Amino acid sequence: FVTLSSVFAALLCSSISYAQSENEMTQIYFDHLKEKKYNPRIFPKGRDGYGTPVQVYSTMYLIDIHKIDDFNMDYRAQFYFRQAWNDSRLAYQDMDISTIILDDAEYIWTPDLFFVQEKEGIKHKIITPNVFIRISPEGEVLFSVRLTVTFSCGMDFRKYPHDSQECKFQVESYGKSMKDLLIDWDPRQSHPVGKTEKINVLPFELESIGWGSRISNFTSARYKVLEVTLVFNRNIGFYITRLYVPFIILVILSWLSFWIKPKLAILRVPLLLVIMYIMLNIGSDISSFIPPAPYTKASDVWIAVCESLVFAAFLEFIYVSIVSKSEKKIGKKRYSTDPEAPMISISDAKENSSSSEKISSSIKGVANRLSNNRKISQQIDMISRILFPLLFVIFNIIYWIVY
Repeated sequence: FVTLSSVFAALLCSSISYAQSENEMTQIYFDHLKEKKYNPRIFPKGRDGYGTPVQVYSTMYLIDIHKIDDFNMDYRAQFYFRQAWNDSRLAYQDMDISTIILDDAEYIWTPDLFFVQEKEGIKHKIITPNVFIRISPEGEVLFSVRLTVTFSCGMDFRKYPHDSQECKFQVESYGKSMKDLLIDWDPRQSHPVGKTEKINVLPFELESIGWGSRISNFTSARYKVLEVTLVFNRNIGFYITRLYVPFIILVILSWLSFWIKPKLAILRVPLLLVIMYIMLNIGSDISSFIPPAPYTKASDVWIAVCESLVFAAFLEFIYVSIVSKSEKKIGKKRYSTDPEAPMISISDAKENSSSSEKISSSIKGVANRLSNNRKISQQIDMISRILFPLLFVIFNIIYWIVY
């Protein structure tokens, strides 16, 4: 027990002395800067000390994406943003100090970089400010900060809900042109923009991350711009259960009306009306997830065609009902007899066999025509039983190929 206590006390004293030593070295370093009259508001002279542009190398590591908002067309990302540059005024090769570590950037000059697509952002300060600054004896500065930023993203919903959204954001200097400041991705890193192993934010999945740079030309000067491209694929699983499967079931249910006789309108009409009502509600819910757009979306095509097929089934029922009623009227008219017409007795028919044969032939002709007319409404339903499923299958093939 005594031995463990002694070891613990020794370690505690060692850590305290190390902290005191580090604080002392930092204070000595700041005193050294004061002697050199270092001013963090003055721009560095460049790596060679003769006023050449300051080269700033950047890296980024994506921690998480908290939210992708279709309606507001933005997303919120949390990441580490690191910058590295040389400020010869910060060099301390003549001092017996290995490395200077700071947690506040107000004491040194930092690049005036900003995110072009930023809507709002925060610097994390829990438990302490999430800032790390390391200065080497040669004046090489590494500045790392943890940020959460909401970026705007111009989204295209033409293929919604099969869409992939490409969101870009740029990093550039606010006031320093390429004459004074050159920014670029760190060439020492094979992947200057990285991410955690898996980032999923419903209803999207992060498909890929790209990076690059370009030069932005303005009338006054030219600026170097860093770009990051995030590609998000929408997760279709949610829409299969909320849109596609329900609509397929409802369209198939609408075909049941072709097996219901026209005279049973009390069954056929409510079936189709209920299906239309359910479709309108589902379509309205799906459309409410994204903002109104001046173009046709894939979901609009699916909803419109499915609703049109159900409405066409309703129109088919109306037409079949009209034809069926017309057939009944024709049948009654052809079967009606004139009460004042003379009756033909059996004896007269036997005496005049030729007249009997003519009457029999006439009655058979009327019956055949009546039977054919009654089949028209049934034939329409039979054709619809094949035509409507065929049209729906063809539509599905085209839809899933296009989208």
